[in-house]
Amino acid sequence: MAETPKKLLVLVVDRDNDIGRKTGMKTPIIGFEENLKAAQALLLSDPEEADANAMFGALRVYRELAETYGEDHVEVATLAGEESEGIEADMKIMNELNEVLKKFKADGCIFISDGVTDQFVTPLITSKIPVVSIKRIVVRHSESVEQTWLVLGRYFKLLFTEPRYSKIFLGIPGIIMAIVGILYMINVASIPLMLSAIGIYFILRGFNVDQRIGGAIKNFMQVFRMPAYAQLRTFAAFTTFILFITGLYMGYITTIGAVYAKYPNPPDPLTYTWWWLDKMPFLIGSFISGSIDLAAIALLITILANIVYYLFSRNPRIWGAIRGGVLLLWIWALLKRAGVILITGATGGLEDPQVFLLAIIAILGMVTLTVTLIVTRMLRRMYSKYFRRKT
Repeated sequence: MAETPKKLLVLVVDRDNDIGRKTGMKTPIIGFEENLKAAQALLLSDPEEADANAMFGALRVYRELAETYGEDHVEVATLAGEESEGIEADMKIMNELNEVLKKFKADGCIFISDGVTDQFVTPLITSKIPVVSIKRIVVRHSESVEQTWLVLGRYFKLLFTEPRYSKIFLGIPGIIMAIVGILYMINVASIPLMLSAIGIYFILRGFNVDQRIGGAIKNFMQVFRMPAYAQLRTFAAFTTFILFITGLYMGYITTIGAVYAKYPNPPDPLTYTWWWLDKMPFLIGSFISGSIDLAAIALLITILANIVYYLFSRNPRIWGAIRGGVLLLWIWALLKRAGVILITGATGGLEDPQVFLLAIIAILGMVTLTVTLIVTRMLRRMYSKYFRRKT
């Protein structure tokens, strides 16, 4: 005895609800006769509607399967979403699919598509019922030039008849042209100036510059709603950036001034490259001496602001910030002294005062960091109840 075939559902999905808008029919539409009436009504309303062709294709597949397996094992249905084609449309499609499956408990689905909404609709269907096959119904057009222009004319017609397309392709350009014409007639602006302004607007909009600027402004306005200690950290970050950039500029100016002070007529760097490479320690030392103070102050401001922020927010990271501040002061002293040595070109070992002072700073820095580590660990245990990590 032959095995009874599984129940199959032939399914059409109109994601933007053309059938509801153009015929007034409610979905889901279940059954051969009901879908035939709906497809005919949709074609009478809009003979160029692709969803109507998909519905007739579904009816043809239904008839073929019914002749093979019997009408009791096959059903055809049409679902529809919303005009917005967004989340609401997908939710409506899911609800209608559940309604169809309650009336016809199918084991598999044959999805009839117009080829446009496959990537959006297929995951929704497969979450409820296995998709056995996907059949795309694509309307064939003549390849002649006359038919091509006819098809293009039909698509251009959509720009004037479909509100969602006309607002974008007609409404916005119309507003721009009206503004340009009015400004030109009252002699407020010239045509080249207005065209340049429009071009700049298109560039900003095309690269989403306006959205990025709007997001930056929105984030900046959030600063005024923050607690005071959070505002302090934001202000410190801005101050750090300004001071750090200024420090780099001061290092550059100091280096240029030092070179011309020591070498009034320096040679061309491209011609006398080795001469400049030989003076590289002097250049590095001058740059460090000119920039290290402002750069260290900039970073120290950020660290102090973080310490205040962690103190009020009861964040245990405060101990790491304190150790970071001590480390920064040590690095600042080392680089400051190293810059002096590079400029003066100190020679010899510890008998040179500059080298000896650099060694003393290095040792004192290690001792200070060790003491800081021990003290912060003790304080961390003492105030462990106050500084707690948020879960």
